[in-house]
Amino acid sequence: MADESNSSAWARCMAELAQSGDRLADMMQQRGENDRGTDAYVAMLGVLMDTYLNRISVDARHPVFVPCTGYYQRLGTPNPDTIYRRAPIDEAGTYRLTGERGTAAEVTLMAFQEPSMKSFAPFDLTPVSRGPDAMFDLIYCAARPQGYTGDWLPLEPGTASLWLRAVSDRWGEESEPRIAITRFDGSSRQRMTPERLEQTLASLAARAERTLEYGIRHADELAEGGFINRLKEIDYSQAGGMPLQSYHEGLFQLGAEEALLVEARMPEDCRLFSWALTDRMFITLDWTNAHCSLNRAQAAIDADGVLRLIVAARDPGSPNWLETCGYSSGVLQCRSSGSAKAPQIAARVIPMASAFDHLPAGTRRITPKERQEQLRQRQTGMQMRHLW
Repeated sequence: MADESNSSAWARCMAELAQSGDRLADMMQQRGENDRGTDAYVAMLGVLMDTYLNRISVDARHPVFVPCTGYYQRLGTPNPDTIYRRAPIDEAGTYRLTGERGTAAEVTLMAFQEPSMKSFAPFDLTPVSRGPDAMFDLIYCAARPQGYTGDWLPLEPGTASLWLRAVSDRWGEESEPRIAITRFDGSSRQRMTPERLEQTLASLAARAERTLEYGIRHADELAEGGFINRLKEIDYSQAGGMPLQSYHEGLFQLGAEEALLVEARMPEDCRLFSWALTDRMFITLDWTNAHCSLNRAQAAIDADGVLRLIVAARDPGSPNWLETCGYSSGVLQCRSSGSAKAPQIAARVIPMASAFDHLPAGTRRITPKERQEQLRQRQTGMQMRHLW
């Protein structure tokens, strides 16, 4: 074995990343994912992309809102209806946030501590967005500046990052916010020091492995708790969850000829909802190129007020199909927002061959041509959103 004591920080980081990727691949194989590590290695690359954008390309002295926890980063369990962006924050700084809110259903800012990811109460940009273009201009700092009468957002002690969330269930029809963040006491940016890069590289592999291992363990906990093909309510209120938002999760685990029928009564005052599938790493499946998520605008609720979804590998022809994308096991997650009440959810395994027969009489069958058009609309709608 080569002597690593004299190797560069770069070489040590690359070796550690290789070891972390192989450990994660072994974990996935132990859980029945015989893909030769593909999911783990692709996820590692996604985490590296996120790390570059959010740890290396920016810093709190020169903040920029850049993509995080999104479609390409392959970490966490992003809501397919949400565009996430993050800016690093120095709690001693004073910042100006300017921009245009857009027309998305929800646009909020939420501050986080790190590495605990404890979150503070979200700030809704709607009340401060004024004029025909819904423009906003506010100061973000620990205490309101003396004599300042404009819009102000308090910077909470311990804040390390500020996240922008734009939620839209009409993909491509609503516009995302445009936002700039500048620091009043900022200076010109200097080249990165070797010490800072070495510090980042030294923790890179451990950070990536820890992030992905959390998702694997989370799915394991659902299985160990008996929530296989049934769902439980999860409390994310202290870890980035929004007020009046409920989460339900459960592990789907299906044989080749099995499907999962989910019946849900969504609260009448529910403003938005999203159902989505993830893999066993708790990473949301490809919602742009597969029917693996459904929201309020995409789903069909039956005449009796029940939302019926079928989780299956093959298209059953039902209006609310969630495609498993080649996975026999993963997580089914429901987000519901705007109501103090949680959805009422029941699930049961049914034969794949007769899946459509378990739906109410008169349910319209979706033809292959219609399904193909739905897929085209998904692809078009997502590409029309501003992911950056």
